[in-house]
Amino acid sequence: MTEPLDRFESDWIPRLNSGAKTMFKHASPPPAMGLHSAIADTFVAELGYDSIGFNWELLDAAAGSASSRAAIGEITSAIAKDISNPSKDWLGEAAGRQCAADLLNAFDANSLTVVSNRYDGLWNPISGALVEWGFVCFDDANIALLLITEA
Repeated sequence: MTEPLDRFESDWIPRLNSGAKTMFKHASPPPAMGLHSAIADTFVAELGYDSIGFNWELLDAAAGSASSRAAIGEITSAIAKDISNPSKDWLGEAAGRQCAADLLNAFDANSLTVVSNRYDGLWNPISGALVEWGFVCFDDANIALLLITEA
């Protein structure tokens, strides 16, 4: 069911696009499931982006935001501050956390996997943008890419 993903897109993407170039695509996951990195690579390649192999960072979809590598914390970090100048707010902490929660809650928590193309401030680009942050989220029924780049 894509309704929660469609709702996330209509509620958040226009707002996210006010501070960066944000692309959101979702679909059914590939039929042959495998490693998280292979699933993410297959999906982004189908969308015309570069594959990065094992450089996808597996995030903890169930951890609270204070935990290291927590999906909600990483997504919040990506959208709370300006992607080009992290000393400036973008959505701010509260709205960023709500946006991240809305994205993650659009998936089945029992089968959710989240990966990012960033680790410790470094990233493995998939779009060719000078600055980007990408997340692939998937469960048994849906897969989505949230890609944030400089405006």
